[in-house]
Amino acid sequence: MPTQPKSTPEVEAIFRRSMAALAAGVSVVTGMDPDGSPCGLTVTSLASYSANPPSVIVCVDESCNSYGSIATGKHFAVNLLHAGQPEVAKLFASGAADKFDHVNWTVWNGCTPLLVDALGVIICSRATTTVHGDHAIVIGDVIDGSIRQAPPLVYWNRNFHEGPGHLAGSERQCPQ
Repeated sequence: MPTQPKSTPEVEAIFRRSMAALAAGVSVVTGMDPDGSPCGLTVTSLASYSANPPSVIVCVDESCNSYGSIATGKHFAVNLLHAGQPEVAKLFASGAADKFDHVNWTVWNGCTPLLVDALGVIICSRATTTVHGDHAIVIGDVIDGSIRQAPPLVYWNRNFHEGPGHLAGSERQCPQ
């Protein structure tokens, strides 16, 4: 049985400050509980994983009430939030049991809840789940989705921001 890596309070403090300095897009990952009720949580740990097959990675905290359904369910959706949705992010980060009572949502193919007003949605078939530390790393193969044009919601320095809008540095093309 593998042992858990050891840490110190100093390393954990450095980690938290470093992650706060890293800007990240904000998404709500949704799925269905075994009883058929929708579940969801806010994440900033989302990344593309593979172009062939198209797939993403999401990281889910084991203390979240949606953990089991997302980590073991057949499908999940990544709802990319736009800059006007910080309250949606806060709602799905909370432990509230009635999250879906406060948002406009629909169901894709009878199996995955989607937030109607999201910037975009990535619908996935769960490929695999790996547990490390207090999180599950869930890999999903992309099977459907949509996107629209709007500024994304970004989490940086422990606050929500609208971003991006301007290119960093020079906007010129790299010399050939």
